[in-house]
Amino acid sequence: MSDFVSVDKLTLAYGDAVAVPELSFGIGKGELIALLGPSGCGKTTTMRAIAGLMTPKSGTIRIDGRDVTRLAPSLREVGLVFQSYALFPHLTVFENVAFGLKMRKAPNIRERVMAGLDSVGLRDFANRLTPDLSGGQQQRVSLARSLVVEPKVLLLDEPLSNLDARLRLEMQMVLKDIQKTTGVTMIFVTHDQSEALALADRIVLMKDGRIVQSGLAEEMYSAPRSRFAADFFGFENILPGRDGGLLAWRPTAIRLGDGPHEGTIRGMSFGGDYRTYVIDSTLGEIKGSVRAGLPAFGEGEKVRFDLPEGEAVRLEAA
Repeated sequence: MSDFVSVDKLTLAYGDAVAVPELSFGIGKGELIALLGPSGCGKTTTMRAIAGLMTPKSGTIRIDGRDVTRLAPSLREVGLVFQSYALFPHLTVFENVAFGLKMRKAPNIRERVMAGLDSVGLRDFANRLTPDLSGGQQQRVSLARSLVVEPKVLLLDEPLSNLDARLRLEMQMVLKDIQKTTGVTMIFVTHDQSEALALADRIVLMKDGRIVQSGLAEEMYSAPRSRFAADFFGFENILPGRDGGLLAWRPTAIRLGDGPHEGTIRGMSFGGDYRTYVIDSTLGEIKGSVRAGLPAFGEGEKVRFDLPEGEAVRLEAA
């Protein structure tokens, strides 16, 4: 797949402080990718540069083969969906969605707005004011407003972080449906690995302005290569192997109740399907999970455990 969006040796800085040094990656046409990482890793800064809201110190950004590095945001054919929705409270849903089309003096505004509202399931809300909508509905309006201008790339900055768990799941499905229906290339920024795994075709994991690892969502989840990536994707037990390398286990891979190692239960958290125990041991802190229906261990109780090597992921780098 050739790159529809290409970022080549992009360097971004705030004054003299370099936030992103010589970043390079590509995105295929119609692909949905996540820029994932902790706060301050450079993911939002990278998205702002693609949108034209930040001028690079060096490097190149291309969209559909065209160099847009120095173009104004309005000339890049990108849509933006912000965490805060950025809707006009005094305008109706219809007027909010129509705003960008009116600014462009586009034809067939009514038809395009209603088609956009149909795509997010809000046709019946066209005449409502946006403060009267739920958070999920406001996010849908923001999506429709960005989509009706028919962008080549849709950029979403932490688009679901203001929603509760139920609405977040609902909006994940909306985004997937929109991407499948329209075929628009999407880049969304998130710090939530579960959100990235649920939505993205491909994940770009960032740390300190650099790409730590990128790949298909399932590949990133099951085969992290570095300690940072392993920890980010839930391999919370990272220990040296016999050959001096690092091995990593998820808490669900630890066998509690039997094994060659012993520790003391320091704490427990209940997560619905699983109880996760924190164990103090000679190997260090170990986290092990067991299904909630099984007998529970008590705080201060001694427990034996096993670290099955067949369940471990071998890490290539620290």
